[in-house]
Formats: sequence, structure tokens, C-alpha cells
Amino acid sequence: MTLPASFSTALLAGALALAFVLPAHARNESHMRPIAEAMGKKHAREIVGDLPLRFGSASAAGSELMPGTIEVSGDASIIVDPRGRQHLSDDEACQLAFEDAIGKLADRARAAGAAAVVGIVSNFKGDRVDNPKFYDCHSGSSKSYVTLEASLARTFVAPGARALPPATGFAPLEDTGAVPISDAGRERYAHFLTLPKPRAFVIYEDGGWRFYAKDPEAMTKALDYCARQGKRCWLYAADDRVVWSADVNQRIGASSQLGGGNTPVDPKDEHQ
Repeated sequence: MTLPASFSTALLAGALALAFVLPAHARNESHMRPIAEAMGKKHAREIVGDLPLRFGSASAAGSELMPGTIEVSGDASIIVDPRGRQHLSDDEACQLAFEDAIGKLADRARAAGAAAVVGIVSNFKGDRVDNPKFYDCHSGSSKSYVTLEASLARTFVAPGARALPPATGFAPLEDTGAVPISDAGRERYAHFLTLPKPRAFVIYEDGGWRFYAKDPEAMTKALDYCARQGKRCWLYAADDRVVWSADVNQRIGASSQLGGGNTPVDPKDEHQ
């Protein structure tokens, strides 16, 4: 049976309309990308600066965590210039999405005064990937996405860092008047107490002082700096405790008196 031309035309128009209404299958490809390679890029290092980022849920162990977790989403357009038909590869777009995500993590951490971001895992729409060496990037038709979940650490102990000496009970941490230095030194000590951990404050035999903050090797850097100067100094406070003793023989005056840890590196950003 031959259908009227008008009816055939109507059927064709209806089919075309239906094709526009029905959604096309959206592209969603998961890529496991190496974290070390992503963090090795110059722009990624500039975004993070000296803020420690630790991947994998196990990396949160040993840190004093702030309440709750945070989640950030980074994205990057695959299409650079539609008119010139220039497109990024999935790897290139994933790198940009990763940098967008870690930039948001760094911003949240700095705004909260956190010492580090730890326990970082991928969590794209509930698909949680807990891997310390790889992050999960999802590439769509026009964008790539990286979603990260993490905890903010109020204090952070790097692997191999020195263990804190026990508190001596010499004085409460906040008692600036008990610190055996000049009024000017006590003012600097009061400032030291406002700085993020890990931190360490040392007192020189001649009445001077020195401190480091937001540095996992704060104690060793301070004590080793004194040694390189050929001067004698002792550790007064570390993180949230006073470790000074009235008995000079009980004071900590060298990094060799601390627990095991990494070999200290040359000091940076030291403060007086």
C-alpha cells in the first residue's frame, strides 16, 4: 500500500523531532591518572606552595583533624577553540581539572588555618577511589572533572618527622611572663603562639631566641641553626607544650636529643 506523500512527510518530521528530544548517550570515561606526575607540573606546585597535601585515607593517621570533611570539584573544558576545532586530550584536560580541584583544597585549608590537607581521595558522584598514587578523572563530551574529598589537619606530622618531647610542667604554654628572656623576646613568643603547627621556639644562652612554624622539622631546624652559628640554645616550646627545664642538664639543646626522624635540611623562612 502506498502512503500519501503528506503522511510520509509527517512521519519523517515526527522522527526528526523525536531525535532532537531524546538525549544522546553522554560520554563519561574514567581515567586513573598518577598523582606524582600531576603534582610534578610547575603550575600544580605553584598552586599548592608549601602546604602539605597527602593522598589516600591512611595519610590522615597521626594528625589532629579539624571537624568534618571537605569536598571540592575541579573541571576543565576539553574544547579550546570550537571555530578552530582545537581540543585538549583527556590527559591534558584531566591535569587542568586536577589543578582546579587542588587549588580549591588549598584555598579551603588556608582559610581555615590548617597545617595540611590529608586523607585525600577521589569521590566522583559517590564513586569513591581511595588510592595514594592515583586520582580518578572523569571525561565527558565537553569537560573533564576531578572531585576530591579530604580532611583538614590542625597539626600534621610528616612521615619520619621527630616525635615531640614530653611536656615538663615548667609553665603553662600561654604564660609569656614565665619565658626566661627579655620583654621583647616575650612579645615574639606571644606572636609564636599564634602561628600554625608544627612549630618550635628556642632560647639562646645569651638571651636571644629563634622560632619556626608550619614546618614538620621545626625543632631540628631551630636547634641545628644554633649549632651552625656556634651558639648554645635550648628548646623552650614545641607545638602546644613547654619542654623547658629549670635544670640546664635536663634541657634539649641538640637535635640528637630528639627522637628519630628525617635528616634536617637547610633552614628556610626562619624567624627571629
